[in-house]
Amino acid sequence: MEIQDLEKLIKGRRSIRQWKRQDVSEELLRKAIELATWAPNGGNYQGWRFIVVKNRGIIEQMADAVQRVADQIASWPEAVSWQEEVNRYRKNASFFRNAPVCIGVFSGAYQSPLDKVLVAREPFDPEAKKILGFRRSAPTAVQSGAAAVTTLLLVLHHMGLGAVWLVSPIQAKREIETLLKVPPGIDLLCLVAVGYPDESPKKERRPVDEVLEFIY
Repeated sequence: MEIQDLEKLIKGRRSIRQWKRQDVSEELLRKAIELATWAPNGGNYQGWRFIVVKNRGIIEQMADAVQRVADQIASWPEAVSWQEEVNRYRKNASFFRNAPVCIGVFSGAYQSPLDKVLVAREPFDPEAKKILGFRRSAPTAVQSGAAAVTTLLLVLHHMGLGAVWLVSPIQAKREIETLLKVPPGIDLLCLVAVGYPDESPKKERRPVDEVLEFIY
């Protein structure tokens, strides 16, 4: 693949929130997830798990669970200071109920040998506690899952599908895990809503010089 082709793929991807009423084949979804599992991951642990939901009733129940929490947050007096933003968030919290497919992305806990050393020393060593806190601020499982989701989104786009990475469903983590019968020790990271796109949203990016720094 030429760099120009890769650039076109990456820059052509969009977060899609409207889909056609068209089924997405299991074959395409299986291939997309297979390729996503080739993403880099911490310690080559490969602790990710994917649950593909095509059942309309279950998708509706997941959306309802997310909406309930969004409504609850919006009702709190602390939300008044950010009412406009909170109301917008509340309005859009469960739009994924219209997606033909929702992919649940999960991960098992990962503890490297270094983590085990730090956990053992944490109770009596402030330095170990500090280092462990740094490591927990960017958990390996979350970083690995993010790499898999990024790969998944690009593959789905290449297949002509439209998807959106959903982080807000984490607020209904327990309800979603119960609905999907997720075993203990496996945690929800996000949902990815998928279908054939029925919109072509614009996408803007900040100039690279605003986010890039070289240190020589």
